[in-house]
Amino acid sequence: MSRHWIVVAGAPFFPAQDGGEREHLGFIESLLAEGWLAGLVVPTDEDPASLGREDDMDALRELIAPAPLFMTPRLRLAAAAPRATRRPYVIASRPVPRNLPARVAMQAPEADGVVVFAFKSADIGKALATELGLPAVLRHHNLEGPYHQALAGSMAPPKSWAVNLEAARIDREERRLEAADWITGIADISATDAEIRRARSSVPVAHVPTFALGPKPAEERPVWERPASPVVVFVGALHVGTNHDAIEWFAAEVWPRVREQHPDARWQIVGRTPTERVHALVARTPGTELHPDVPDPRTYLCQASVAINPTVSGSGVNIKLVEYLSVGIPVVSTTKGAAGLGLTPGKDLFVADTAGEFAGAVAQALAAPDPARSVGRQGLTTADRILDVRGSLRTMAELMDGVPPAR
Repeated sequence: MSRHWIVVAGAPFFPAQDGGEREHLGFIESLLAEGWLAGLVVPTDEDPASLGREDDMDALRELIAPAPLFMTPRLRLAAAAPRATRRPYVIASRPVPRNLPARVAMQAPEADGVVVFAFKSADIGKALATELGLPAVLRHHNLEGPYHQALAGSMAPPKSWAVNLEAARIDREERRLEAADWITGIADISATDAEIRRARSSVPVAHVPTFALGPKPAEERPVWERPASPVVVFVGALHVGTNHDAIEWFAAEVWPRVREQHPDARWQIVGRTPTERVHALVARTPGTELHPDVPDPRTYLCQASVAINPTVSGSGVNIKLVEYLSVGIPVVSTTKGAAGLGLTPGKDLFVADTAGEFAGAVAQALAAPDPARSVGRQGLTTADRILDVRGSLRTMAELMDGVPPAR
């Protein structure tokens, strides 16, 4: 089954640093491995360095060659404001160049489908699908309206008011897309989101798990080894509000209880771009270490006793949880943090929601290595099933063909 898909990304994603960027890159790598990539469209900033970004478009172009790379403009707030009075800003900020469909038709004449790999690039995807007469699949990373409502809930006025208004616009746009005649299918990263969307959408919906780790065989991934001393690890983007909420709750409510039982335990916080809030948390929390902007965070996962995912805000799939499981380390997560992946508590990972239960699960994993190791092994087996990218691509191909997916 040969495919030739045009992929419309949401933003530059190379080098891939956070979960969303790794999801984009893993999908492209999976298509390259199968020979299915016909071309890539990426909305880009005119001067990314001025925004603190390090987008390497030359490296991305080299990665996907000989498939063509099409860069389209990305407008920031002031420039996009006139177009965003009724449309969501995230979509209005990604306009469609008039000549884009013609350029794609000329440079990728073999294209037989469009994958819109981000809700925010829906207008670009629609223009390509309708003007080139191609089927299109929309990849959803969240229930976008509720996700932005959750973001607003973690902010203070007046910023929360603006984000709530944007969330309402996004929710309306999301529901319009669920009935759009140019879309042949919707691929939700979350099984939970897919069930909700399936009940209200006239477009076929399937659960298609994360591509974040790409097509790399399991035997090439790093392997966990339990250290001699007790080490707890958290890995995540340290400029993201939901991760701030997570580690602040763990530091204030959970970590002191763990240290009561394991005074020599260390907590490693690993991730890029830590904010002043993160630095302040580490400074005031005994036994805590900050490891910012490391080349490969999986090194720390492979050398810790237990990984934590203390998610208390936000929505959608926690991509870092799949990365945790993929190295075989035992994991303690909240229910919210494990949502949408079809994991079994007590078998694939430990799940706890109150501070006392979470601390107890972490302390037990530090004290009893054999049960923890057993859960880590089962989590790894489940992660391998979730990360079956070839199976996920087959599901997306069925959506592209208009075949209603099996649940």
